[in-house]
Amino acid sequence: MLHRASPPDRHAVTDDGTIATLVTRALAVLDHDPDSARLCLDRLATLFAHRREETASGAATVPCRGGLTSRQLRRVTEHIEANIAQPVRVETLAALVGLSSGHFTTAFKASTGDTPHSYLIAQRVRLAQRLMAETDEPLCRIACACGFADQAHLTRLFGRMVGQTPLRWRKAGRRKAGQRLCNAETA
Repeated sequence: MLHRASPPDRHAVTDDGTIATLVTRALAVLDHDPDSARLCLDRLATLFAHRREETASGAATVPCRGGLTSRQLRRVTEHIEANIAQPVRVETLAALVGLSSGHFTTAFKASTGDTPHSYLIAQRVRLAQRLMAETDEPLCRIACACGFADQAHLTRLFGRMVGQTPLRWRKAGRRKAGQRLCNAETA
């Protein structure tokens, strides 16, 4: 199993997962911790500035300060997406790109701003959010489909990342959808 978590840094690759994670974290803490929200938004701005620099210099395939190449990163993230419901080991990910586990973890963090474990958890939480928004599946099934040990595991990590329980998040999303529907009908 993968270990350790840390926030994205200014050297993170600006893939959809990293951007979504930063936005989700900012939204989760906006009301009760505006300084943390501001920090997430500052990191997001830095990521976009870094992306512009890469695009302008044509350096998009060059590893980021000891990080993975874009091809290596794509291979790893595709493997994570394809196996999200299964246990994903650092050793397996490292072997995909021909690196030792220690070197891979360092390179992955330099490329994404997250450790492999925190990236995996963020992807699992995003998948859970999508499934909760798009289906009526029970949370216990969603937890299993996303690779969490059980519903309690999903609830604990979801709460840590999003700032509320999955059930509250799902209900709030449905209330907002209902309000939009009512507003559309009255307009």
